[in-house]
Amino acid sequence: MKDKKIKEMVYTSLFAALVCVATFIIKIPTPATNGYVHLGDGLIFISVLLLGRKNGAWAGSIGAALADILGGYSFYAIPTFIIKWIMAYCMGVVIEKLPDRFKYKWVAGAVLGSIWQVIGYYITGSVMVGSFISTISEIPANIIQSAVGIISAAAFMAVFKQTPLGKETTEC
Repeated sequence: MKDKKIKEMVYTSLFAALVCVATFIIKIPTPATNGYVHLGDGLIFISVLLLGRKNGAWAGSIGAALADILGGYSFYAIPTFIIKWIMAYCMGVVIEKLPDRFKYKWVAGAVLGSIWQVIGYYITGSVMVGSFISTISEIPANIIQSAVGIISAAAFMAVFKQTPLGKETTEC
């Protein structure tokens, strides 16, 4: 195996672990939904910025699904894996497709991915409970979680941009 492939696998695994920890450890319970708001989405957005759309999507989806399994939400692990993978991949596609004149195209990608996440969890929750009405109450918490993820990623990237490696990777 080439050194580049090994390096990609190591970084992807590292970010999967970071997403898992940020999701599992750093969480704020939301009694209205029996769920929680976490900082894992911020790490998913960062992983897409640093690893690209494919590896960022793998890191985010694996880490988030592992957090669900470890946190007692194993029934959400597969939907979480799919929702987070699509969320991260959408962000990466937006970053690649928007012209370079857009200064914060990663934010546009994160917003699009977040919209998908809110819709994805609404549909998943609705199917699980058998009602598309009762799960409407979960939408605000998912919006807040996405907003916190975007803000935390922006804060991290602002600091990271000041490092030599960050100057190379934060052009979007």
